[in-house]
Amino acid sequence: MKERMIKRFFCCGSLFISLLFCLSGCVKGTMLEEKETWNIGVVLKTMDSEHWQGIRSGMENTARQYNVNLTLFYPADEGAEEEQKVMIKDLLEADIDALIVSPCNSTNTSWFVDLAEEKGIELFAADTRSLDRDIPYIGIDNLEVGRLAAQFLDQNLPADSKMAVIAGASTQAQTIDRVGAFQKELIGLPGLDADEIMTVKENSGFADALYAAKELIGKDVKGVFCASAVMGLGAAASAEEQDTDLCIVTIDTQDDAMKAVQRGDIDGLITHSGYEVGQTAIETVAGCLEGRAKENVYISCEMLTQDNVDEYLNKRED
Repeated sequence: MKERMIKRFFCCGSLFISLLFCLSGCVKGTMLEEKETWNIGVVLKTMDSEHWQGIRSGMENTARQYNVNLTLFYPADEGAEEEQKVMIKDLLEADIDALIVSPCNSTNTSWFVDLAEEKGIELFAADTRSLDRDIPYIGIDNLEVGRLAAQFLDQNLPADSKMAVIAGASTQAQTIDRVGAFQKELIGLPGLDADEIMTVKENSGFADALYAAKELIGKDVKGVFCASAVMGLGAAASAEEQDTDLCIVTIDTQDDAMKAVQRGDIDGLITHSGYEVGQTAIETVAGCLEGRAKENVYISCEMLTQDNVDEYLNKRED
């Protein structure tokens, strides 16, 4: 309920910004006299999946350790670009030292980059990088993700198999990077016809992926790379519904996806910890505010299968 109240006040305009820093939605760090307190604003893309909830938790918990006052907002969904713009504008009018943004549209960031520079606010991109301006990025290497997915399908399917990708919004950098790297990696492999490597579907949710996978199965596609775990679960449900073997590789380290790997419903899962992204983002930004150089920071990833997913889960619990 508190989050809903914060969002409602926020959309009314910057008049309420000063109040928002006092509401319980802000995360206050331990006030240590020998350390300066930093005010960091965050605008994510949504909170409708375990991945984004993990990013928020990672940020909030780390802010408490780094003497950071955190103000965090997010729109209704990843396609709500205009709603996100209002949030970014209002935060840039607030008393903050730095702003972290996960842009809904990676090709339209220049306007808030210029505004942040004008106001002397340090700017960072988390989880989703900018494509039209150079903003320090904190998150996974999505080119590596695309390459890993392609290699996995190549190793687990006959050379003449049709392969496809079910992707998200084409205006978001992670989709462009993952799909581009996936396509490039497969085109370089012997025995594959470039014209039949993939069918790109621009979808973002479980139901979208379920219907897209059904269409792909009808075209005799044998392997699919889903650019998020939510889409991977949708594709897995479609394969089960049609009683068809479909080799599925996807990304995002969320519990339901890892359970699907344990069951064999998803064949490969590339790790992408939302919590680690959030944690690293706050650590990096706080360090830069204290004088460290600004640079891209990449989160490591690995491929999980039925053979090693339990080991990964055990390590995470430890």
